[in-house]
Amino acid sequence: MLEMGQSRPWQDALEKIAGTRQMDATAIRDYFAPLQKWLDEQNKGKKVGW
Repeated sequence: MLEMGQSRPWQDALEKIAGTRQMDATAIRDYFAPLQKWLDEQNKGKKVGW
């Protein structure tokens, strides 16, 4: 993958190492789902923003 350098699009490198040209954040969202649930509960009814 590193051998490609800047001569090829990054999607080509991703396909070579992962077997797909698409990126998906599902695994990260699943991992942090308990934290997201807790944060949603803690912030329920509070004003969002600074």
